[in-house]
Amino acid sequence: MVSGIFAQKPEKGTVTSELGLSLSSGYSSINTFGINGRYFVKSDLALVLGIGASYSNDVNNFAENTDGTGDEGSFTTKNRYTELALGIQQHFAGTDRLSPFFGVDVALGSEGIIQNGDNANQSGYIKNYSYDKEYKTAQLGLRLNLGFDYWITEGIYMGATYRPLSLVLQKQDDITTTAGSNGGSVKTVTPGGTFASLSTFGEVGSIRVGWRF
Repeated sequence: MVSGIFAQKPEKGTVTSELGLSLSSGYSSINTFGINGRYFVKSDLALVLGIGASYSNDVNNFAENTDGTGDEGSFTTKNRYTELALGIQQHFAGTDRLSPFFGVDVALGSEGIIQNGDNANQSGYIKNYSYDKEYKTAQLGLRLNLGFDYWITEGIYMGATYRPLSLVLQKQDDITTTAGSNGGSVKTVTPGGTFASLSTFGEVGSIRVGWRF
């Protein structure tokens, strides 16, 4: 009975699935999750297919007076992101239960950002001021992943992943902004473009729970 429940790492042909959740974020409220499937072409080499989504809602409240009295204003930034990723993982010996790995994936993502100011801009309170900004981006990313699986039982594991390096190419749509005071708002359109960015040790890690089919 004991040997029947003892954890065993994947062999060639193993299929696993997992759920992941971000550890933390600077936003006031955020939900980031991912669903991955893996196929082990060898006992130490896996192909990975994943989908991910995130939502954040960052709200800053401002008072009219420095002592907190008077009228109030707020500035809100909403961010929604979805992605589809394909990658590969190289696993190392570790222990009977522990399987460290590094991996590379390519991700195609879509992001939408909305900002709204009511009696406030990003810096502070402004009486009768309104601000609205909206834009979308399409992203193509090449990313390095470091992590581990720890097999709790024969079919269930837990793990963590951290992304120390990301190279992202994004195509940004035109940015539409409407801002002004006392009903005198002005609408401006800023042309979008294509941008590249490199992020090192700037990603939020994730914890994962998975199972073997």
